[in-house]
Amino acid sequence: MSRVRRYAAIAACAIAMAVSSGCGSSPTRFYALSALPQGGGPAGGPARSGPMLGIGPVSVPERLNRPEIVTWVNENMLHLAEFDRWAAPLQDSIARVLAENLSLLLPTDGAAVFPWPSDILIDYEVRVDVARLDGTLGRDCSLIAQWSILRRADKRTKGGRSNHTEPAGDTYTTLVAAQSRLVAALSRDIATALGAGGW
Repeated sequence: MSRVRRYAAIAACAIAMAVSSGCGSSPTRFYALSALPQGGGPAGGPARSGPMLGIGPVSVPERLNRPEIVTWVNENMLHLAEFDRWAAPLQDSIARVLAENLSLLLPTDGAAVFPWPSDILIDYEVRVDVARLDGTLGRDCSLIAQWSILRRADKRTKGGRSNHTEPAGDTYTTLVAAQSRLVAALSRDIATALGAGGW
């Protein structure tokens, strides 16, 4: 066999192996956090007249700022799910869900996600620093976050800390559902602060 034919045969074998390997690989699954169902908040129904909320920026730890869903194996080891990924950056998803949830939980004119258009008049800015939104499959999932609210009219601020835990379940589907419930709990904490007297 000539050298050219030998190289061609090797290349053909390599391509066949790559195609075979690709066909046998697991399909990638994409996940998104979900908001409260319409009518699921105390306000119920569509948004009512009230202040305009600006949600963000929202920050997450670098270990979570990646496409792969991250879980803990033990206190020192993380697992990055190769085939189970976020459909959008996690910090963007948290901001989106917070905006949707707060629009349901409070009488507002709506909620815009940072960076919002300059022509939107924001009454309250809600910033969130998420320290944890992760867990261990088969055990628990936790959220720890610091948040602050700025009232633009007089620059008055109010802050708080949320710490919530939910059962994670045994699959990434149940884990993401638990994370959605945790963001809902965070939303209720912020809604309570926004709805408190004196504001």
